[in-house]
Amino acid sequence: MSKGLTYVVTGGYGFVGTHIVKMLAERGNNIREIRVVGRNPRNFQPLDVGDKEINIHAMAGDVRDPVRMSEICTGADVVIHTAAVIDFLGSMSDDIQWDINVNGTKNLLQCCVNADVPCFVYTSSKSAIGPNSRGDPIENGDENTPYDTSHPLMTYNRTQATAEKAVIRANGRKTKHGKTLHTCSLRFGGLFGEGEMPLIKHSLDNGIDLFATSQPRVDRKGTKLRMTYTGNVAWAHLLAAQKLLQSPETVGGEVFFVADDTPLQSNSCTHNAIFNPSGIRWDDDLVLPLWLLYFIAFFLKWLSILMKPFYNFVPPLNRGILILNNTNFDFSYKKATRLLGYKPLFSWEEARERTAAWFVDWKAKGATFSK
Repeated sequence: MSKGLTYVVTGGYGFVGTHIVKMLAERGNNIREIRVVGRNPRNFQPLDVGDKEINIHAMAGDVRDPVRMSEICTGADVVIHTAAVIDFLGSMSDDIQWDINVNGTKNLLQCCVNADVPCFVYTSSKSAIGPNSRGDPIENGDENTPYDTSHPLMTYNRTQATAEKAVIRANGRKTKHGKTLHTCSLRFGGLFGEGEMPLIKHSLDNGIDLFATSQPRVDRKGTKLRMTYTGNVAWAHLLAAQKLLQSPETVGGEVFFVADDTPLQSNSCTHNAIFNPSGIRWDDDLVLPLWLLYFIAFFLKWLSILMKPFYNFVPPLNRGILILNNTNFDFSYKKATRLLGYKPLFSWEEARERTAAWFVDWKAKGATFSK
């Protein structure tokens, strides 16, 4: 086999990670090996790489484990770090979220230093910025738009912001044998695409029959949010890695917002456009007033407090989710276009059709995900 690059993708069995691995295998240049890392390698689905000479290895690893991750990173040229706990409901403790999202990221950065890895791409999100707990909006913002981040919405927001700062600070660090580590961070909003979309998986895990009745809305119809197709996010990761390898002085230490031409509308409207063909629908007729939704969230919070000595009740609705889904929060991806050469690889129409077709097939096969 000819010489080429070795990529490590953490969280490689997750929703974003699987799309990144697939994108690297299909469109990456000069790649010799992809090391797909996660807690359960049995969840990895083999990929057809055609006549490409690429070795794809499914590996077990925890980003908090310095010994194991140093082994995995040895000989790698690029680490793409997607592994994270994403928890908007509060089902996981603050300590667990902090340990995985922040300490895990810092540990992985140190492993890259120890193993002489020159490039590190971090999968961040808009949550590193906001919205804040006041629900202050941003419309068509960019990486330099001022915003009050002193009142983060949830623990997840705090961990994302702290981990991203650690990644950016690590840019320019000297590695064990004198190389230089170059880092960058990609921020995106809500995602959709083929595979285990967190929204759908969470509903199934909690016994919700998505096909029995329409799902209640928790957002106003006029909210301006832009979801992003995961295939385009994966494409941005590939471009970021290539630019870090080729022009680290240009993109090293930078953060980039990533989006596409998905319509600027409420999340429920986007979900309906994607999922209606498979029989999943968010109710457009019954939209509860926002004040009533906040009252319900307040009641559920106190109910969980009262039940805590006897049962760990996690409310399915909270104030943070309502702010997240009802705050106009949209950013331009012009910087990613200018410095990374990013343009969406898939149009909204193609992304919607690909996702809808996948979920129609998924429903026909029993509507289940791997454990």
